[in-house]
Amino acid sequence: MEQQTNEKKIDVETTELITFKSSNVCYGDLGCFGTGAPFFSLHRPLNFLPEKPTVINTRFLLYTRQNPDILHMLNANDLNSIKNSHFDSHRPTKFISHGFLENGFVTWMKNMKTELLKLGDFNVILVDWGDGSGLPYTQATANTRVVGAEIAKLIKTLQTNTFARAEDMHLIGHSLGAHICGYAGLDPADPYFQYTDPVVRLDPSDAQFVDVLHTDGESILKLGFGMMQAVGHVDYFPNNGEDQPGCEKGPVASIVTESSLYGGARSYVACNHLRAIDYYTESINSACPFHAFQCDNFDDFKSGLCMPCTGNHCGIMGYHSDRVKPSRGTTHVKYYLKTGSSGPFCRFHYEVRVSLSDDSSRTTWRGLLFANIFGSNGQIGENQLTDDYIELQPGKTYGFVLTSTHDLGTVTSINFHWKHSSRVWNPLEWNILNLRHPTLNVRTISVFDGKTSKMKID
Repeated sequence: MEQQTNEKKIDVETTELITFKSSNVCYGDLGCFGTGAPFFSLHRPLNFLPEKPTVINTRFLLYTRQNPDILHMLNANDLNSIKNSHFDSHRPTKFISHGFLENGFVTWMKNMKTELLKLGDFNVILVDWGDGSGLPYTQATANTRVVGAEIAKLIKTLQTNTFARAEDMHLIGHSLGAHICGYAGLDPADPYFQYTDPVVRLDPSDAQFVDVLHTDGESILKLGFGMMQAVGHVDYFPNNGEDQPGCEKGPVASIVTESSLYGGARSYVACNHLRAIDYYTESINSACPFHAFQCDNFDDFKSGLCMPCTGNHCGIMGYHSDRVKPSRGTTHVKYYLKTGSSGPFCRFHYEVRVSLSDDSSRTTWRGLLFANIFGSNGQIGENQLTDDYIELQPGKTYGFVLTSTHDLGTVTSINFHWKHSSRVWNPLEWNILNLRHPTLNVRTISVFDGKTSKMKID
């Protein structure tokens, strides 16, 4: 039964007071939501009002070590749902929120929940807003505002009735879920969020510490679903935050790997975007620390200009990122690192610096450089240092970053060689019959591990 007037609508079933204006809607104690500025802008030309809470149907699925596989539904409007659950206010609480076209029962959320409960005695709450995360995308983006308000309402209820502490609340979200959450973000969604007002999107003012993991920052025109804009206290850009290793598979290979048409299509289209989930989940219990390096840009990082690192210049990507925090008031600190193409993804980083002798008898050589680093715990294996052929100038020092699946321990030696290549436009350098033997004169080679160790070879 509904009673209507010209200005307001009362939904007797849910006892919600919904007040309509030209572009504004209010949902009881969740607050009011409008489509005006800053939600309407050049970057958000099409803007919807969020749907009713009863349509979005946000649900909070509680798991603890007492009920690791059997969910308990929490309801902010029903205190008995909290009192009769295994929620314990003395434990830290982890909220996990999904993104577009997903729900709270997707495999990655269950896997992350399992890893968290393996790590510690937590309250893990999976936020299911699947009824509001569907097409069109613009409606899902609008609905995130209501979901965020409902999370805030539940946290306030927990604080008031169980004396849970705000500092024990850790919010983790992927894609649209990252904009819902305010403590930690996983590759926040780009369309309708990048370069918008901080009120609209995830930003450092949302929590005491906001860390963001960027894995899919390509333009949406190139099927990039994440964002490159730094929006946290710290922002991590593995592999420059764009194309992730292992995501080069074609559609057929993706379908075969995922063993299903839907899973393969999803992996093929959104592989880079989904990598944020893989990295974060692995980081929870990984013995490899996901070390990252504070740097101005990825090119400087690849050239070894940001290694070795000390203090806050050494970040830790993923779950344990709060171990390294910038000084108070500092935001948008950028960290870079490399990962593997398949799990486990974490890598140990080493810098190689090659200093060439100042040979005045020639100007430059052109070629490729290769190296293999040996340590007390094994070797990396031969790697090509250069992305492509480069011009090698006498007297100049070149820096590169190599990665290893394991900690090499104490570095003991390095094998280094190069491959000469003639420049097509210079016949004097041609070596068709292999009669010439160009020599690259190396003065020193230095090897650093990602943080402290150094070995110098003369």
